[in-house]
Parts: sequence; structure tokens; C-alpha cells
Amino acid sequence: MKVLLIGHACSPRYGSEPSFTWNWAWHLSAQHEIFVLACPHDRDAVEAFLSAHPNPRLRFYWIPLPGSRRIRPVIGDTQSPWRYLLWQALAYESAAELHKSIRFDIVHHISYGSVSAPPPVRKLGIPFVWGPIGGAQQAPAAFRRYFGQPWRREAVRSARVRLLRFWPSLRSAARASAITLATNHETASLLRQLGSQDVRLWLDSGIPCGIISDHRAPTSKNDELTLLWAGRMQPRKALPLAFEALAAVGNMNVRLRIAGDGEMRGRWEEHAKALHLEDRVEFLGRIPWDEMSSLYESADAFLFTSLRDSFGTQVLEAMGHGLPVLTLDHQGVGTFIPANAAIKIAVTTPRETVKAIAEGIRWLARNPDARERLGEAGRAYAQTQTWEKRASRMSGLYDEVRGGRTSAKLGAPPHTDPMVSRRG
Repeated sequence: MKVLLIGHACSPRYGSEPSFTWNWAWHLSAQHEIFVLACPHDRDAVEAFLSAHPNPRLRFYWIPLPGSRRIRPVIGDTQSPWRYLLWQALAYESAAELHKSIRFDIVHHISYGSVSAPPPVRKLGIPFVWGPIGGAQQAPAAFRRYFGQPWRREAVRSARVRLLRFWPSLRSAARASAITLATNHETASLLRQLGSQDVRLWLDSGIPCGIISDHRAPTSKNDELTLLWAGRMQPRKALPLAFEALAAVGNMNVRLRIAGDGEMRGRWEEHAKALHLEDRVEFLGRIPWDEMSSLYESADAFLFTSLRDSFGTQVLEAMGHGLPVLTLDHQGVGTFIPANAAIKIAVTTPRETVKAIAEGIRWLARNPDARERLGEAGRAYAQTQTWEKRASRMSGLYDEVRGGRTSAKLGAPPHTDPMVSRRG
């Protein structure tokens, strides 16, 4: 099958959206002829990799923006919504020209995975797959104090989300897609309202098979519980929820290690000091991806506090290393993490949520055997989410699309990723 992938951000060496495009392209090429339209922000790394690992079933076509530069693919030009919309228009023009000679069987838009930027390649006149996409989820307003001044930006974003249902181009894209893959229930519901034929819940993250560790999560030494938090320090990641819960735990021997950097680091370090947590919280800064395994293996559990997220690849990586997860029970993590692999905290009010996180920390500290059971369940789930297995399932979707076997139903098997957690 000849598949055209639209992946604005693409890189074999960075994480997040650039890595998603790269991994879909590389692993799908084992079963199909893959043609990728991408922005050349990390073209050198892509071409160097392909030079060392030739793959005749994978071809890239680079669509530059006027005046753009080759820079790290997760910053700069790739983060401008208007430049991205312009790039999408240029990509459509190139796709239309290529289709005249190549005759693609399917066009699949992967990156960026946002419902707020409907791709014009839907107009090619061939089966169109869109996603995984998120973007309709919103941060709960009751937790706005954890954002500080940046809450104004978040409030503007939430207002835009509420207006999405009135966007004609979004309605057109939703109706044109043969299958639309949503990363959370909020986005799935919006797409269904807009007329998508077949909406399926589908995790946006994946991991290399080599990251699955056979090492069991360590048993605490000297009755100390080591928690790990990892991610970009953005307001919506809400790390202070962890600080307040840690303070509420009292004198229990619990340590929190924090991997990451970003705009909120200075403010969050001050927050930890104000709660007198200097001896219990360790800021490690940004850790290279290839050094993260040692951190996962030295922790007893993984803590995820984001107030708005499709998911979080670091959560899947932690599960791959056998760590139990303590997480908020909403959006992507609430949908996809199996109940037997995590402690899920209801997002109600800040006071109740912090109290519940603290109770979760105490329970983890007191139940090392249960931690091991949660970790093993998480590892089993992570094994179903390797890029090789995800590509195989995506290929199955392509077969459905080509065979005309898609359905208008939402949420019923097999119209959900078969590995999605069922919520009771």
C-alpha cells in the first residue's frame, strides 16, 4: 500500500511530536511504501540516519517555510500556529502534485496532532486518516492557582476550545476522515459532534521495544520511598500539587526526584523551599533521554500531575521499567492507564486532590508488595505499546479503510484502540 504521511515535525533524535512522526514512518515502512511530507527542521539527522540505515520503502519530501531555519524541531518556527497553517497549505500543494504521479492509497495526517488545525490534505480525494489528535481537553478552572499568571493564556486557550465546534474547516475535516483517532474522550466527543464517521480512542505515545526493562522496580531501602517526576516545566504540568501532597505526608521517609527544565523551574524551586521540602526534593534539571533509564530503575514509583495533557510518553516509559504510577484520573492518562497499574486520583478540588495524592503516597510507602504488582501490570501494558505493535495495529486500520469496513459507532470494540483501558 502507498501511504502518504503528513508529519510537520519529524526527528529520529528528539521526543514528543517529532519522534511520533519518525516512529510511525519508520515502523510502518516495514509493511507499506511510506512517503512523508515534513518540515526540514531536523533534516540532517533524518538523512544521516537513512544513510546509515538505507530503507527503500521510506521516502521524505521536505517542505520548507519561507525564511525558516534548521533548528531543534521542538522550538522556534514549529511552535507558531500561523506558520504551521501556512506550512499545511504548502504541504497540500506538494501532496496534490505527488499524487498525480505516485497515486497514493491513503493519506494520514500525524503531526501536529491537534484538533484545532484541520489539515487541507483531506481534499486529495483519497481515504483520509487523521490522528492521533487531542486538543479538546481543558485544564480544570478550579486549579487555576497552580498556573499563576500564565492562567490567562490557559483561559484564552479554553475559550478557543469552546468555539471549535463552530469552525467550518474543522467540521469539514471531521466529516472527510475515514477514521479519526482521538487521544482523549473530550476530543473524541467533539469530533463525533462535528460529524466524524468513525472516532476511535488511540494513544499518541509509543516506546521502543528495547526500553522495556526486565528489572523489577526496586524495593525501598531503609524504608525510604523514592518518587520520580519527569517532564517539561510548564504551568499545566502542575508540579506544586506534588509538593503540597509531599508536605501533607508529614514525617514519612519519602523523596521526590524531578527530571526536567523549563519556564516554571525557578518558581517551583521557590515553592518547594516555602514548604520546607529542600531535603526531600531534588531538582535534577534536563536529563538526556538515553540517561533516563537509570532514573526509572532507581525509583519506586512514578508521579504524574499534569492538569492538561493528551498523555505523556514519560508515563509509558516508567511503566516499561516496571514502576507503579500515581496520577490524576482524567484526560489521556485516565483513559489509557489500566486500573491495575496505577493509583488514579480524582480531579475534584485542589484541597481534596492534594489530600488524595498524599494518601496515595502513604499507601505506596507502606505496601511494597502491592507496588510490585502495580509495576508488573504497567510493564505488561507497556509491552503492548511498542512502536512495532502500534504500527501493526495502524496497518490494520489502513486495511479497514481500503476495504470500506469503517463504522459510524464510537467507543465500542473494535472502534477503540484494543489496548485502551476500560473505565468502570
